[in-house]
Amino acid sequence: CDAGSCHPAVGDLLLGRSKQLTASSTCGMNSPQKYCIIGYLEAEQKCFLCDSRYPYNPYTQHNSHMVENVITTFEPDRKKKWWQSENGIDHVSIRLDLETLFQFSHLILTFKTFRPAAMLVERSTDFGQTWKAFRYFAQDCAASFPNISSGPAKSVGDIICDSRYSDIEPSTEGEVVLKALDPSFEIQNPYVPYIQELITLTNLRINFTKLHTLGDALLGRRHIDPLEKYYYAVYEMVVRGSCFCNGHASQCDPMQNLRGDVFHQSGMVHGRCICHHNTEGLSCERCKDFYNDAPWRPAEGTQDNACKRCNCNGHSGRCHFDMVVYQASGGVSGGVCEDCQDNTTGQHCDQCKRFFYQDPLKVISDPQACIPCDCDPEGTLHNGVCESHTDPALGTVAGRCPCKENVEGVHCDKCRANYYGLSGSHPLGCQPCNCDPSGSLPFSICDSATGQCLCQQFATGQHCEKCVVGYWGLGNSLYGCSPCDCDIGGSQNNVCSPKDGQCKCLPNIVSRQCNEPAPGYFFLPLDYYIYEAEHAKPLSGSAPLGAMQFGQDSAVAVVFRQPSAGRSVTWTGPGFARVPSGAGLRFAINNVPFAMDFDITIRYEMQAQRGGRAHICLETGTEYTVDVYFSHPSPSDPKAKSFILIDSLGLIPRIGSMENFCSEKDLDEYQKYHCIEIASEVGPHVLPEACARLIVSMSARIHNGAVACKCNPQGSLNASCSKLGGQCQCKANVVGRCCDTCSAGSYGFGFHGCYACECHPQGSLSTLCDQVTGQCSCRREVDGQRCSRCLAGYFGFPHCRPCPCNGYAELCDPVTGVCLNCHSFTTGSHCERCMDGYYGNPLKGEPCHPCMCPGAPTSNRYFARSCYQDSQSAQLVCNCLEGYSGDRCDECPSGFYKNPGSPGLDCVSCPCNNNIDVTDPESCNRVTGECTKCLHNTHGANCQFCKPGYFGSALNQNCQRCMCNPVGVGPAMCPGGDAACLCDPATGACPCLPNVVGVTCDQCASGYWDLASGKGCQICDCDPKNSQSNQCDQLTGQCPCKLGYSGRCCDECEENYFGSPQTHCISCECNPEGTSQPKCDKATGTCNCRAGVTGRFCDQCGHGFEKNFPSCRQCHLCFDQWDTEITTLTQTVQGLMRFAANLEDKGGRMPSCDMRFKAFEDAISEIERILRHPILSLEALSDPLHSMLYEFPDLNKNIEDIGEEADLVYELLQQKIHLHQSFHYLNLKEAISSIRKHSEASLLAEQKTSGTTPIVKYSEYTRNHTLVMLGDQALKASNVLEQLKMIKSPNIQNLSEKICGAPGDQPCVTAACGGALCRDTHGLRQCGGPNCSGALPVSTDAFRKAEETAVLLNNFTTHPQEPENQVENIRKMAEDSKLEGSQFTGELERAKNQIEVDREITKEFIQKVKDFLLDESVPPEDIEKVANYVLQINLSMTPRELTGMFGKIRSIMNHCEKYKLNANERNRKREEAQMLLVEAQDKKLQDLNQTKQDKAEQLRQLEEQVTAIKNEITEQESKYGTCKS
Repeated sequence: CDAGSCHPAVGDLLLGRSKQLTASSTCGMNSPQKYCIIGYLEAEQKCFLCDSRYPYNPYTQHNSHMVENVITTFEPDRKKKWWQSENGIDHVSIRLDLETLFQFSHLILTFKTFRPAAMLVERSTDFGQTWKAFRYFAQDCAASFPNISSGPAKSVGDIICDSRYSDIEPSTEGEVVLKALDPSFEIQNPYVPYIQELITLTNLRINFTKLHTLGDALLGRRHIDPLEKYYYAVYEMVVRGSCFCNGHASQCDPMQNLRGDVFHQSGMVHGRCICHHNTEGLSCERCKDFYNDAPWRPAEGTQDNACKRCNCNGHSGRCHFDMVVYQASGGVSGGVCEDCQDNTTGQHCDQCKRFFYQDPLKVISDPQACIPCDCDPEGTLHNGVCESHTDPALGTVAGRCPCKENVEGVHCDKCRANYYGLSGSHPLGCQPCNCDPSGSLPFSICDSATGQCLCQQFATGQHCEKCVVGYWGLGNSLYGCSPCDCDIGGSQNNVCSPKDGQCKCLPNIVSRQCNEPAPGYFFLPLDYYIYEAEHAKPLSGSAPLGAMQFGQDSAVAVVFRQPSAGRSVTWTGPGFARVPSGAGLRFAINNVPFAMDFDITIRYEMQAQRGGRAHICLETGTEYTVDVYFSHPSPSDPKAKSFILIDSLGLIPRIGSMENFCSEKDLDEYQKYHCIEIASEVGPHVLPEACARLIVSMSARIHNGAVACKCNPQGSLNASCSKLGGQCQCKANVVGRCCDTCSAGSYGFGFHGCYACECHPQGSLSTLCDQVTGQCSCRREVDGQRCSRCLAGYFGFPHCRPCPCNGYAELCDPVTGVCLNCHSFTTGSHCERCMDGYYGNPLKGEPCHPCMCPGAPTSNRYFARSCYQDSQSAQLVCNCLEGYSGDRCDECPSGFYKNPGSPGLDCVSCPCNNNIDVTDPESCNRVTGECTKCLHNTHGANCQFCKPGYFGSALNQNCQRCMCNPVGVGPAMCPGGDAACLCDPATGACPCLPNVVGVTCDQCASGYWDLASGKGCQICDCDPKNSQSNQCDQLTGQCPCKLGYSGRCCDECEENYFGSPQTHCISCECNPEGTSQPKCDKATGTCNCRAGVTGRFCDQCGHGFEKNFPSCRQCHLCFDQWDTEITTLTQTVQGLMRFAANLEDKGGRMPSCDMRFKAFEDAISEIERILRHPILSLEALSDPLHSMLYEFPDLNKNIEDIGEEADLVYELLQQKIHLHQSFHYLNLKEAISSIRKHSEASLLAEQKTSGTTPIVKYSEYTRNHTLVMLGDQALKASNVLEQLKMIKSPNIQNLSEKICGAPGDQPCVTAACGGALCRDTHGLRQCGGPNCSGALPVSTDAFRKAEETAVLLNNFTTHPQEPENQVENIRKMAEDSKLEGSQFTGELERAKNQIEVDREITKEFIQKVKDFLLDESVPPEDIEKVANYVLQINLSMTPRELTGMFGKIRSIMNHCEKYKLNANERNRKREEAQMLLVEAQDKKLQDLNQTKQDKAEQLRQLEEQVTAIKNEITEQESKYGTCKS
């Protein structure tokens, strides 16, 4: 076993175990028992005795047949002893009980008698408690073991039934062999559990379940018992196996103290393994004690898989195997030592216990290897546990103390640098000092007792974690703490947040240093306090400037200045105050923010802009007036009057008057950069950074923070303003810091900003307009808000001229001069001609007279469109309306007649429904209107009906000819010839004959046929039971018959069917290849077979014909001779069977029968002798036969046929002989019954077989037909292939040249335009290119240009959409304005009604008071009470306020009246806008094919027109808004 696995030798497990082998039945165990053997015909019957009361002895007990006789002994006469069961018992078992688990190889049973008809082999692995079947054996597996598969086996463990070892032959020495593992399956691993289960056992049992008999066991008993011949007898039984040792032993010892023979026979297979490989157990199934370092495994091949000794380093003598540990080690070691000594632990006792470590100078196996640790528990991890051993790979040193994270020292007894306070309760040992690196000195160490850190400059705290007051930003920069540097004007003090440096800001100021205004706030500039000269009062005592009207000649006047593009604004407010020299202005100052010194600055303008300055100190809460006088005498003429333009007066704070505000350095910079001069300038200017910073601080200090922007929401774009100065972002034409005033030259302040006045330069006197209404100052004969049109009655702006209307109109088109609303029956662009229905000449002063046709145009008898006076005859000529004629339109034309009920001349169209020729004067009666010549196949007084033979609607002119089938209608309705058939005049339906349907009577009704008869359709009369439906063929009348029926009415049976059609037609099922016409008898169904064919269905070859159906060729002539002999023998046997059936004595003997049987036997023996010993040998006949072959060519085949037939006859004779032999033993009646039963079974099988024959034959026929069709298809395919081969390949050179543009005979390398098979460097098809004239490149270029054109058109079509959208928006705005106007009108109406009600109530109340006062019976006390009550009534307004309100209402109503007057003009403008929109859309659709430049020009013109319309509508909205407000 040293080389690997080893196994004990295989032997016979029966040797030495005779006492462990038992049988359930043994003959002669209690007393001698008779048994017989089956004798042969030439031998006499023999019977013997079985006496198994004593063991077998060849001399004294040779009749003993105990079960131990089957054990192999290799004696010379081994066939003289055997085991034998009792007679006639089917179920017998032999059992082998082993003392332990053995490995089983195979089983061999050698029988003396027949082998069992059925048996099975079982095994047990638990000493007989449970059993499992090995294999089943049976001659008929389905009958003996119906639930067991008969194989073959699909896997090595399948349980099947084997029929190879259960035949009746041989009658002796037959074997049954069973192998534990089927050799046909390859076994990869014999030690897997399911293989081990197959080859190991403790018990084996062979169960015989059925005996083989020859059938005589069923006969009744006579002189002998037939079962004495049937029993089980086994010569030898071999159970091959070996001691089962899992590959760990090559020898086995006997079992001790267990069952078994006392004296062990040589060659006996013992059961106790002599184990190797450190294993133990009966089957070496486990490892020895202390050999558990690896899992126990069976040995395999060269792998001994020996058990490994545990390694406990001498500290333990016990171990166990742990699979988890083994797998964790990667399959190296799984042994775990138990009860380790000497302060060791671990799987192999290879580690020291807690609080011990391995002496580096001693190995682990030394008993003194582990030494106690020496560590301070306060500073050591795990309460003083040290490292147990030295391992360079792990970095461990034996005995070293693992200090806590903040502890150091050999014994872990002191804190690390920058840590303090050693404590065992602290998880890290010592607390960190946590010195802030930003605030502590570099490389400094804290105090180990207190933890105090060494701080940098401006840092403080135990950890140097914060800045001193006035500093911030520790850790935010490399410089430590930084000064707060709070803005001196914007912050409350210089103290800031130590985290982010945020200073404490004044109200509405943000940013860290408090130098930025909050959103929506600003810092006031130096020149914020400005007082406009336009609002000052003249010192001469004149009226305030604000009440002066410009253009008025006065001493002091306001000069407005309009800002222009490209010119900087050098003034404030709307303009200047024009002050004469020597005069003065008084400025009121009442908003001083802070008590301090100010510089007064005067801004004025003469030849160049200049300013003056004065110093003053002002207090808050006090109102000041500043009087300023101006003197500028003319140097050339002292008496000449000179003027000066004063802009404003400003207060500039002086920075030096603010205490503790800034340093000397700041003041120097303030003076150095001229901050006051720059900040006082008007217009855009850039402040130096130093000026801006100081001004911001000063503004925040003066005003206690930032000031709100207060941007006007209507005039500004948003709520934000500039940080310094507070200038809001104004909308168009809006000025002022808060964007709350319209600039000069604009008006209508609102959410849209201000509109530009846009006064027409040729129609207005000035570019300025009213800032409320926007009305410009117009010249004479000019009107409009912008002075852009002529007055009513004038046209041709700006050169307005009177309208040229010849005195017949007052108004005309303001642009073209076309006259509007011509009177006196005139018309035309200048009222130069008469209206239709009138005649005259207005240009010559001739008035327009009415046309009398025959009446005036205003009467009901005017039947003309117009008239004129003939220039030569001076006669009046009328142009009559349709339906009238004559010189004065007093007659009716053709197609019309006079309405008799009309008092005047009313010509009415003839009511002929458009079915006459109106140009024909005779088409209808001129007096009555009756229609006389109807068209379109109509007739009637009004041509309202279709003519006979026509149908449809005469009113719609669609009368159509009747299309009736002459066969389907009566002769009276279709006279024939050219005459049309009569039909329904509305639907066109024809009058059909009986049972004929359809609009044109062209088909029979359902269930009818024979339309061609001309007499109507007759009924199909289909058999209701035999037909599929009652609908038959309309031409032939054939009904759709069910399967098996035929005839026109399905009242007959179909071909190959028989029976009564009234009840049921049955299929004859005759084979079409074996029948002739008719196929079967219609009454009986008998098939009409052709010659040579027989059978119920004519599907078999007849007697005397070959069996190859359907050919059925006739047999050879010799068949008749043999057939005669066989028929004779058959008749003889049938006679014997009849004779046997008539026997009354079932058990009696018949000497005459015996004699006849003897004669039969002699005759058969003679035939056998003749057949076995022929007179002539083949060698003797060979020469004559060879010579006869040439003389008779078919002789050889005939001889072979005769030989085959002779063999058949011989087999038949053998069956007869066997039958005769069986007559000695069989009961004749039972034999006859058996014959009948088998005959019926044979007939049934024949019928089943016959039933499948037609199907097989039809399948064969279908297969042959399919083969023929495949052959035809193959022939056609080959013909097509030959035709394809004959087709020549086309020459594509010309085609390639036409498509790609280059000759096709050039190679692809040199062809510039490519070709059909050319590819470029990328593998793509190359066809076409630059300058190539082929179809593909030309079409590709055309397609590309089309796409570019489509893109251009698409881009162009999107442009006209924008003006459309604008016009649509304008239209919506106008509609909204109209709606609001209507609502306002409603409100005015309701207010008016309420005022009227209140007025009536007041009048009634006053009247009652008057009546009360005038009543003399009223006492004075009551009069006094009423008077006091009336005096206590208070009105909400004073009389002056009411008067002012009435004046305002009157002015508003005047505007509204003006607005009402302009409503027609506004509607006309709206219609013009809509017309322009329609024209724009038409232009877009009509001019798509024009060039892009033309379209751009047209679009520009359209946009200008739309802009003009928008402005016009805006003006109307403004007027409407004024009325609404």
